Amino acid sequence: MRLSQAMTHFTRQMAANGCSVHTQKAYARDLAVFALWTGENVQLSAIKPDDLARFLIGDEALLTPDGQPRKTITINCTKSALRSFFAFCMESGWIKDNPARLIRSAPAAAKEPSTLTEAEIRGLRAVVTSSTGPFASRDRLILELLLGTGIRLGSLVGLNVGDVDLQSGTLHIRAKGGTQERVFLNPGLCAMLAAYLRETAPEANGGPGVPLIRSKSGRRLCGRQIQLNFARWLKQAGITRSFSVHSLRHTFATRLYQKTGDLYLVQRALGHRQITTTEIYARMSDDRLRRAVSTA
Repeated sequence: MRLSQAMTHFTRQMAANGCSVHTQKAYARDLAVFALWTGENVQLSAIKPDDLARFLIGDEALLTPDGQPRKTITINCTKSALRSFFAFCMESGWIKDNPARLIRSAPAAAKEPSTLTEAEIRGLRAVVTSSTGPFASRDRLILELLLGTGIRLGSLVGLNVGDVDLQSGTLHIRAKGGTQERVFLNPGLCAMLAAYLRETAPEANGGPGVPLIRSKSGRRLCGRQIQLNFARWLKQAGITRSFSVHSLRHTFATRLYQKTGDLYLVQRALGHRQITTTEIYARMSDDRLRRAVSTA
């Protein structure tokens, strides 16, 4: 089988397996660069471990399109794409030997997640709370859900009215990879959701499949619009540091760890499969302590 044919099948299988759109695009992009380097009509059986090694030490893998060095974590993602692709080819029976079996990721320094300070949170809340527009209650709910649950933007966008269970104080979300997860709500969020549903349910006809977070037209509000709104709130609050909506997830996790000191609770709250993914919040606290002690 040709490389290009296998890539098409692999892309389709990633979608079928529920891989995130971000992962699908990233893997497809990296594999396209590899196909350009090796020739997309090459037979899979002709690709050897040395071919992958030569690709990974070449400019195509090490440099960005404008000639800048790629970060170690980005190169590791390319390696992950190659490993996943050739493992898929092995499982499909198209090759007898896996040429990516020798690929190892390089150690990369973990980047400290960007989190808002308590003062920045107060400023952000003040801006959103003071809004009196037609979407004031919706925007307040968006901010508090992200700050109070740590769910991802995609999970927030995907929420329907029927996903809210006020009786048990939980949300049923579609998490990364398409899995279903239950998220606990604090009393303040339960009260806010109850008020929001009373306000919006008539126009939604109370339908459980109706989007919880809606646009002016009544359709599901897209993640891009939420990101733009968030950038506007930051500017209005006078917050000049660079943040994304995902920073609110990091902020939730950091605050929860600081309150409980229990990394496993944070892992469960975030829905991380591996505790090693959550450990960054513990390391971040240690780094902050070290900086605080050095200036005391």
